Amino acid sequence: MKEVIMQKQVKSMPTVIKERVMRDLIYAQLSFFGFLAIAVVMTSAGFANNHGLSFYGVHYPTIVPFALGLILCDFFLLRAAAQLPRSVPPFTTLQPSLWIISALLLAILLTPDIVSPLFNTLHIVVSSLLFVFELTLGIWLVVRWDGDIFTWSLLIAQFLAGIVAMLSQLEVTHYLSQSSLAFQLMFGLLLIWSISRIIDRINAASGKKPSDI
Repeated sequence: MKEVIMQKQVKSMPTVIKERVMRDLIYAQLSFFGFLAIAVVMTSAGFANNHGLSFYGVHYPTIVPFALGLILCDFFLLRAAAQLPRSVPPFTTLQPSLWIISALLLAILLTPDIVSPLFNTLHIVVSSLLFVFELTLGIWLVVRWDGDIFTWSLLIAQFLAGIVAMLSQLEVTHYLSQSSLAFQLMFGLLLIWSISRIIDRINAASGKKPSDI
Protein backbone atom coordinates (compact mmCIF):
# COMPACT_ATOMS: atom_id res chain seq x y z
CA MET A 1 0.00 0.00 0.00
CA LYS A 2 2.78 2.44 0.93
CA GLU A 3 4.55 1.81 -2.38
CA VAL A 4 1.31 2.40 -4.32
CA ILE A 5 0.81 5.79 -2.67
CA MET A 6 4.39 6.80 -3.44
CA GLN A 7 4.09 5.77 -7.06
CA LYS A 8 0.88 7.77 -7.49
CA GLN A 9 2.51 10.92 -6.08
CA VAL A 10 6.00 10.58 -7.51
CA LYS A 11 5.45 12.55 -10.74
CA SER A 12 4.48 15.70 -8.85
CA MET A 13 7.17 15.35 -6.19
CA PRO A 14 9.95 17.96 -6.13
CA THR A 15 13.53 16.67 -6.07
CA VAL A 16 14.52 15.38 -2.66
CA ILE A 17 18.21 15.82 -1.85
CA LYS A 18 18.79 13.01 0.59
CA GLU A 19 22.23 14.06 1.82
CA ARG A 20 21.01 17.49 2.95
CA VAL A 21 17.94 16.19 4.75
CA MET A 22 19.80 13.39 6.49
CA ARG A 23 22.72 15.64 7.42
CA ASP A 24 20.38 18.07 9.16
CA LEU A 25 18.54 15.29 10.99
CA ILE A 26 21.85 13.84 12.17
CA TYR A 27 23.15 17.27 13.16
CA ALA A 28 19.98 17.82 15.19
CA GLN A 29 20.61 14.67 17.22
CA LEU A 30 24.32 15.35 17.60
CA SER A 31 23.59 18.86 18.83
CA PHE A 32 21.14 17.68 21.47
CA PHE A 33 23.13 14.73 22.76
CA GLY A 34 26.54 16.39 22.31
CA PHE A 35 25.72 19.45 24.39
CA LEU A 36 23.82 17.32 26.89
CA ALA A 37 26.99 15.24 27.30
CA ILE A 38 28.92 18.43 28.05
CA ALA A 39 26.35 19.33 30.70
CA VAL A 40 26.58 15.86 32.25
CA VAL A 41 30.38 16.14 32.38
CA MET A 42 29.92 19.37 34.34
CA THR A 43 27.68 17.58 36.84
CA SER A 44 25.92 14.24 36.99
CA ALA A 45 23.36 15.58 39.47
CA GLY A 46 20.68 15.54 36.80
CA PHE A 47 20.74 11.75 36.89
CA ALA A 48 20.22 11.61 40.65
CA ASN A 49 17.10 11.99 42.77
CA ASN A 50 14.75 11.54 39.79
CA HIS A 51 15.46 15.08 38.55
CA GLY A 52 14.98 14.60 34.81
CA LEU A 53 17.06 16.01 31.96
CA SER A 54 15.46 19.44 32.40
CA PHE A 55 17.61 19.78 35.53
CA TYR A 56 20.39 20.86 33.18
CA GLY A 57 18.23 23.64 31.76
CA VAL A 58 17.59 25.39 35.07
CA HIS A 59 20.95 25.25 36.84
CA TYR A 60 24.12 27.24 36.24
CA PRO A 61 26.42 26.56 34.42
CA THR A 62 24.77 23.62 32.63
CA ILE A 63 21.94 25.82 31.38
CA VAL A 64 24.28 27.17 28.69
CA PRO A 65 25.16 23.88 26.91
CA PHE A 66 21.66 22.50 27.50
CA ALA A 67 20.03 25.54 25.91
CA LEU A 68 22.51 25.55 23.02
CA GLY A 69 21.78 21.88 22.37
CA LEU A 70 18.03 22.42 22.21
CA ILE A 71 18.29 25.57 20.08
CA LEU A 72 20.64 23.93 17.57
CA CYS A 73 18.50 20.79 17.51
CA ASP A 74 15.50 22.99 16.72
CA PHE A 75 17.39 24.80 13.97
CA PHE A 76 18.46 21.62 12.19
CA LEU A 77 15.04 19.99 12.54
CA LEU A 78 13.40 23.04 10.97
CA ARG A 79 15.98 23.14 8.18
CA ALA A 80 15.44 19.44 7.46
CA ALA A 81 11.66 19.98 7.42
CA ALA A 82 12.01 22.87 4.98
CA GLN A 83 13.59 20.54 2.42
CA LEU A 84 10.80 17.96 2.52
CA PRO A 85 8.09 18.28 -0.17
CA ARG A 86 4.92 18.67 1.89
CA SER A 87 2.69 17.71 -1.03
CA VAL A 88 4.09 14.16 -1.12
CA PRO A 89 3.09 11.46 1.40
CA PRO A 90 4.42 10.82 3.97
CA PHE A 91 6.06 14.27 4.06
CA THR A 92 2.57 15.78 4.19
CA THR A 93 2.58 14.63 7.81
CA LEU A 94 6.31 14.54 8.52
CA GLN A 95 7.05 18.18 7.75
CA PRO A 96 4.52 19.69 10.20
CA SER A 97 5.44 16.96 12.69
CA LEU A 98 9.02 18.23 12.76
CA TRP A 99 7.66 21.75 13.26
CA ILE A 100 5.63 20.56 16.25
CA ILE A 101 8.60 18.76 17.81
CA SER A 102 10.72 21.90 17.40
CA ALA A 103 8.02 24.03 19.04
CA LEU A 104 7.68 21.63 21.97
CA LEU A 105 11.45 21.50 22.51
CA LEU A 106 11.55 25.28 22.61
CA ALA A 107 8.58 25.34 24.99
CA ILE A 108 10.45 23.00 27.34
CA LEU A 109 13.35 25.45 27.42
CA LEU A 110 11.01 28.40 28.04
CA THR A 111 9.13 26.77 30.95
CA PRO A 112 11.78 26.22 33.65
CA ASP A 113 10.11 24.18 36.37
CA ILE A 114 11.83 25.94 39.28
CA VAL A 115 10.31 29.38 38.57
CA SER A 116 6.90 28.71 40.10
CA PRO A 117 4.28 25.97 40.57
CA LEU A 118 2.56 27.21 37.41
CA PHE A 119 5.75 26.89 35.37
CA ASN A 120 6.36 23.47 36.87
CA THR A 121 2.90 22.33 35.75
CA LEU A 122 3.39 23.84 32.28
CA HIS A 123 6.77 22.16 32.00
CA ILE A 124 5.35 18.75 32.89
CA VAL A 125 2.49 19.21 30.41
CA VAL A 126 4.81 20.28 27.58
CA SER A 127 7.26 17.45 28.29
CA SER A 128 4.42 14.92 28.35
CA LEU A 129 3.07 16.26 25.06
CA LEU A 130 6.52 15.90 23.49
CA PHE A 131 6.84 12.28 24.62
CA VAL A 132 3.33 11.35 23.50
CA PHE A 133 3.75 13.08 20.15
CA GLU A 134 7.14 11.48 19.45
CA LEU A 135 5.83 8.05 20.38
CA THR A 136 2.78 8.54 18.17
CA LEU A 137 4.96 9.69 15.28
CA GLY A 138 7.25 6.71 15.80
CA ILE A 139 4.31 4.29 15.71
CA TRP A 140 2.97 5.98 12.56
CA LEU A 141 6.34 5.77 10.82
CA VAL A 142 6.87 2.11 11.65
CA VAL A 143 3.32 0.81 11.15
CA ARG A 144 2.35 2.96 8.18
CA TRP A 145 5.59 3.47 6.27
CA ASP A 146 8.74 1.69 7.40
CA GLY A 147 8.20 -1.41 9.49
CA ASP A 148 11.46 -3.35 9.24
CA ILE A 149 13.04 -5.29 12.11
CA PHE A 150 15.37 -2.46 13.09
CA THR A 151 12.66 0.21 13.30
CA TRP A 152 10.33 -2.14 15.19
CA SER A 153 13.16 -2.78 17.68
CA LEU A 154 13.73 0.95 18.11
CA LEU A 155 10.02 1.57 18.56
CA ILE A 156 9.69 -1.14 21.22
CA ALA A 157 12.72 0.25 23.06
CA GLN A 158 11.27 3.76 22.80
CA PHE A 159 7.92 2.56 24.17
CA LEU A 160 9.54 0.75 27.12
CA ALA A 161 11.66 3.80 27.94
CA GLY A 162 8.51 5.90 27.81
CA ILE A 163 6.80 3.59 30.30
CA VAL A 164 9.72 3.92 32.72
CA ALA A 165 9.72 7.71 32.25
CA MET A 166 5.99 7.86 33.02
CA LEU A 167 6.41 5.71 36.14
CA SER A 168 9.33 7.90 37.20
CA GLN A 169 7.24 11.04 36.69
CA LEU A 170 4.66 9.45 39.00
CA GLU A 171 7.53 8.58 41.38
CA VAL A 172 6.84 4.87 41.18
CA THR A 173 10.41 4.43 39.97
CA HIS A 174 13.29 6.93 39.98
CA TYR A 175 14.94 6.77 36.58
CA LEU A 176 13.50 9.86 34.88
CA SER A 177 16.71 11.13 33.30
CA GLN A 178 17.91 7.68 32.26
CA SER A 179 14.59 6.73 30.67
CA SER A 180 14.17 10.15 29.02
CA LEU A 181 17.62 9.87 27.52
CA ALA A 182 16.91 6.38 26.19
CA PHE A 183 13.52 7.49 24.82
CA GLN A 184 14.99 10.44 22.91
CA LEU A 185 17.88 8.35 21.60
CA MET A 186 15.58 5.63 20.28
CA PHE A 187 13.27 8.17 18.68
CA GLY A 188 16.16 10.04 17.07
CA LEU A 189 17.55 6.86 15.53
CA LEU A 190 14.09 5.77 14.38
CA LEU A 191 13.45 9.15 12.75
CA ILE A 192 16.76 9.18 10.88
CA TRP A 193 16.55 5.56 9.73
CA SER A 194 12.91 5.73 8.65
CA ILE A 195 13.17 8.99 6.72
CA SER A 196 16.31 7.76 4.98
CA ARG A 197 14.53 4.60 3.79
CA ILE A 198 11.40 6.49 2.78
CA ILE A 199 13.41 8.96 0.69
CA ASP A 200 15.23 6.05 -0.98
CA ARG A 201 11.92 4.42 -1.94
CA ILE A 202 10.44 7.65 -3.26
CA ASN A 203 13.46 8.44 -5.37
CA ALA A 204 13.61 4.86 -6.62
CA ALA A 205 9.96 5.09 -7.65
CA SER A 206 10.70 8.34 -9.51
CA GLY A 207 13.49 6.67 -11.46
CA LYS A 208 16.34 8.52 -9.75
CA LYS A 209 19.66 6.76 -9.38
CA PRO A 210 21.48 6.70 -6.03
CA SER A 211 24.00 9.18 -7.43
CA ASP A 212 21.16 11.63 -8.09
CA ILE A 213 19.75 11.46 -4.56
